[in-house]
Amino acid sequence: MKKKTKEITAEIDINLIDPPDGILRMDIDQEYITELANSIKEIGLIQPVLLATKGERYEVVAGHCRYLAHIKAGIPRIKATVREMTRDEIAIARATENLNRKDLTPVEEALTYNDLIEKNGLTLEQIGKKMGKTPGLIKRRIDILRMAPQLQEALHKKRISIGVAEELWSISDDTQLDYYLSFALDGGCTVTVARQWCKDWKDQVRRQSSDVESSGLLVSPYEPRPTYMSCDLCTGPVELGKDIVVRMCGDCHKQLMNALKGV
Repeated sequence: MKKKTKEITAEIDINLIDPPDGILRMDIDQEYITELANSIKEIGLIQPVLLATKGERYEVVAGHCRYLAHIKAGIPRIKATVREMTRDEIAIARATENLNRKDLTPVEEALTYNDLIEKNGLTLEQIGKKMGKTPGLIKRRIDILRMAPQLQEALHKKRISIGVAEELWSISDDTQLDYYLSFALDGGCTVTVARQWCKDWKDQVRRQSSDVESSGLLVSPYEPRPTYMSCDLCTGPVELGKDIVVRMCGDCHKQLMNALKGV
């Protein structure tokens, strides 16, 4: 028979509580913490935080922002559900809360899964079963941590999609990666366009290798090459310079797009 977990709900002295031990989020919005602190002072804490016993002290398992808001507001005690938990139970509960955040970034998701593997020894299959996701998807997310730093930064800031980052990852030359990534950040990019960019780069590398073998001369990596952007209508690739630019205000653009789509 499974052992029943001991649990109580009580007001706990904030000075007896330690912050979470492990990766939660890369950025904490201090403005949000201030707003939450003001709300708690005004109407109180609606949902108790979850604490795990830690000897004579406690550790935050879920509700880190609520804990920080209490400190910000100078409130000496916090309503909490206190539970006896193993380190694995703490890790799973913390990961579950983290993965349900609306502002979760792909990099933070990857770090959460990786933390469960490295610190708790869980397999992809075990994580998938607990989180309701396929092992393959979890592996794809963890692979984000192997990408170039500039791709991880763009993903963390949600300036490109995971699919676009996965395509651009195949560009192993940092200079060329920065070149194509700048277009993705400035003008937007679909997976189809990113795939075309990668094909262009690989074709260029093959041509350079062939030229070197035949002539012994090194071809400049900055030789002219086509650059593609996303078409606003079909989202397919269109070569820069062969695209048609129409200058209009936002309202007219919206009406035109709706008309073309038959809305």
